[in-house]
Parts: sequence; C-alpha cells; structure tokens
Amino acid sequence: MSDRGVFVVAFTTVVLVVAGAFAIPQYFPFELTKSLIYVAVAIMVFFGENKYSYMLGIVAPIVGNLLNILLGGFFREFSILWSSVMMKPLPALDTPLHGLAILTEILLIILCVRAWRKQVPEPFFGKVFCISLVISLVYAGVLAAWYVTGVTR
Repeated sequence: MSDRGVFVVAFTTVVLVVAGAFAIPQYFPFELTKSLIYVAVAIMVFFGENKYSYMLGIVAPIVGNLLNILLGGFFREFSILWSSVMMKPLPALDTPLHGLAILTEILLIILCVRAWRKQVPEPFFGKVFCISLVISLVYAGVLAAWYVTGVTR
C-alpha cells in the first residue's frame, strides 16, 4: 500500500505551483511544465508504484531546488513569502505561492524518505536512484533551457 501522505503532499505541491501559474500569467506554460514531475509522483503513488514514486519524490525536488538556487529564485521566493506573512506589499509579478510550494517540496522529500525506509526493501543508492536521477536531471535541463531561452524574454 502506498503512503497517503506522499500523495497528499505531491498533490498539494501541484496545486500550489499551478495556482502560482494562474497568479502570474506570463509564466503560465513554464509553471505548468514545472508541476508535471509532481503530477507524475502523485499518479505513481496513487497506482501503487512505490519504488519509483518515492525515489522521484526525493530526487526531483532536490534537483529542482538546486536549479532554482542556481537561477536565483530560491531565496527570493522565501523573501516574498516572508513579506506576505508580514503583510508588506508585493510587486506585481510576485506571489507567495511559490515559497509555499518550496516548503511542500521539502516536506515531500521528508515523507518520501520515511516511506522508502518503511516500505521498500532495496538499497537507497541503486538502480532506482540512478533512473530517478537521470529523469530529474533531464527534466531540470529542459526547465533550465526553457527558462534561459523563453521565459526571461
């Protein structure tokens, strides 16, 4: 049986990223593409594919957050979230939903590690890890290329 918490957090991440896409229409296609990996995790958890869903739920947010740090958005999203919590005015193209999505991604990592240890008897660094890492790196490469070439202009 798959972990319900992983499903709920993956689905919540999808909702937050897509809501952020609706809040900033200029980045709509990019944000929808960014949410696809979490849709895949939620679908795999729903259908009981534990190994790959949990490992992808661990590796993909880490790679995505590293990409976000390299592109300069990670800490900015938290400052926007903090400004929103402190009731300060936000610029037009900023939303606190992305900061909340990052927090749910971190929670997804924690829940997936817990579920992996509890339900999957395989070693952590094995074939499943390598496949998930390759998928996450290709996905991050597509997002980085799209961000550099299309979204910023």
